[in-house]
Amino acid sequence: MRQGENHEKTRRLLCLLLTLVLALSLCAIPAAAADDQTRSDDPVVFVHGLFGWGQRDKIFRIMPYWGMTTGSLPDYLATQGYETYAASVGPLSSAWDRACELYAQLVGARTDYGVKHAQDFGHERYGIDYETPLFDGWGTERAVNLVGHSFGGATTRLFLEILTNGCPEEVAAAKAAGVEPSPFFLGDKGDWVHSLTAIAAPHNGTTFIEANSDFTKLAADLTTAAAKALGLSSLKGVYDFQLDQFGIRRDDNETFAQALDRVLKSDFLSHNDNAFLDLTIDKSLEINKGIAIQPNVYYFSYAGDQTSTDPLTGNHCPTVSAIPSNGMCALMMPGSVNMGKYYDKYTAGGIYIDQSWLPNDGLVNTVSAFYPTTTDKNTTECLKRDGTQGWVNYDGYSDITFRPGIWYVMPVTRADHMQFVGGIANKSVIETHLFYLNLMDDIYSTYGSVQPTETPFPFTDVPESRWSYPYIQQLYDAGVVSGTSAATFEPTAVVTRAQFVTMLAGLQGADVSAYTSGRFTDVPANAWYAPYVNWAADNGIVYGVSDTEFAPDAEITRQDMAAMLCRYAGQFGIQLGTGNPAITFTDEADIADYALPAVQALQRAGVISGMPDGSFRPRDTATREQACVMLCLL
Repeated sequence: MRQGENHEKTRRLLCLLLTLVLALSLCAIPAAAADDQTRSDDPVVFVHGLFGWGQRDKIFRIMPYWGMTTGSLPDYLATQGYETYAASVGPLSSAWDRACELYAQLVGARTDYGVKHAQDFGHERYGIDYETPLFDGWGTERAVNLVGHSFGGATTRLFLEILTNGCPEEVAAAKAAGVEPSPFFLGDKGDWVHSLTAIAAPHNGTTFIEANSDFTKLAADLTTAAAKALGLSSLKGVYDFQLDQFGIRRDDNETFAQALDRVLKSDFLSHNDNAFLDLTIDKSLEINKGIAIQPNVYYFSYAGDQTSTDPLTGNHCPTVSAIPSNGMCALMMPGSVNMGKYYDKYTAGGIYIDQSWLPNDGLVNTVSAFYPTTTDKNTTECLKRDGTQGWVNYDGYSDITFRPGIWYVMPVTRADHMQFVGGIANKSVIETHLFYLNLMDDIYSTYGSVQPTETPFPFTDVPESRWSYPYIQQLYDAGVVSGTSAATFEPTAVVTRAQFVTMLAGLQGADVSAYTSGRFTDVPANAWYAPYVNWAADNGIVYGVSDTEFAPDAEITRQDMAAMLCRYAGQFGIQLGTGNPAITFTDEADIADYALPAVQALQRAGVISGMPDGSFRPRDTATREQACVMLCLL
């Protein structure tokens, strides 16, 4: 591929991805605060993908990348006892630059891209100075568990390689220049990482680039201009493209006019040191050749597929569903369609694209997300350095003792690319939470604890044939609900107001131990439900039946349940969808004014649908199984 063609393809891809990812993130709203519980001395560090952001960016507090529409996942996991952090690396930067930024952020140092790398790609050696580390104590005794989404998976793999084996070329270049190399390039720190988890990661590139290359130069130029504009504006602290190494910044000794003139002349894409080139199949496989499977690290891969096979053509088409969480986000469908028919072709480097590349999640080919391969063999093998197989397919629930130095390929998830991080058209809150709880269980089972197995569903009065079974099972597996006895759930029993707020606290994973007092006179401090009611009141989820009374033992009405659910979603950053057409219930006039907007919003979101006769019956009571269904659909 000629450099000019490569540059143009990169520019066009940038346009599409920026438009797509920014559109995906527009629906997110503020999330909940975390608590300080920890389950292990080894923390989890999340690394975002292309156009992503981390906790260093102010936008993270408003619109978390990890949990865009389901509420902040790091905050939720903190409530479950996990110590988690979200790194901020260059949204458009190459895997190399991002790896250097991740290291600097973890140790609290100035980013050093290396003398040789800076010379080779024509940008500055140094970037952002991270004055404080992401957390204290990183090292052998406090190793990290890396979790990378999308390009974050490629970033963490290269990061681990350099951390372990260093870069002799950079060390030699620094010595020749008479300067000290970054400790990152010295290597010998492989035991600072315990595990690496890649979620929807394009290990071997993506055909998205080749299949979706027909975009206008003007749009690409506008996108590039946006990066330059943000680099010079006060909004850089809100969302930072982190392109300081290319001079896209304003220096202290510069006027704005001077900085503008310099930045406008910069074109970081022409340096061929960016994410979009690294995402091509040829470049990805070239990078893979230099990355070894580390024998002391545990590896997990999660791939997504939200397509189905066309019986006439054999192509793969995006899944379409009236329920947003069951189908692909509409914004991803055009790109997915092109990926789903792009096969029987060769890349510029001679890699053959066969039909195995057709299933995709809208941005990444499913087969590419399994495990990394190299250009040494035009196969789908993942080999260790000794030539042995480096991967194992795991069914996700059988008893197994995970071993380091092997990629464990988890079952393919029915999800599009952004559903993995709670993006628009997301899986429900409980599905997203369950995914990450299971992921955490897998990671922390490698510390020597017994591998978790599926807990048998104990309720004999909820057979698999019952309409509410899958919903009750999800909440039971997540620890949100329990039975009325060891073997019964009583799905048709009514729910009290106190019981429902307890369910909401369980869904959030809230620590209610601090909520020892409240304003309701009918909620005794020693009542089992008191901390849950007080938690709900303090978070604006409930207001009571009066200023001083909550009526905890009263059976909850359908309209009160709707009002509480909407307030809960607003408080904890859960974005309600609008995919269903609005309907008018036949008894809408009977719905209380305080509850009507909530009922309408939940109907548009597909959480409630009303009765067969077209009514809502706002003052009817709700059963335990009805409550479970609504919580799962949220």
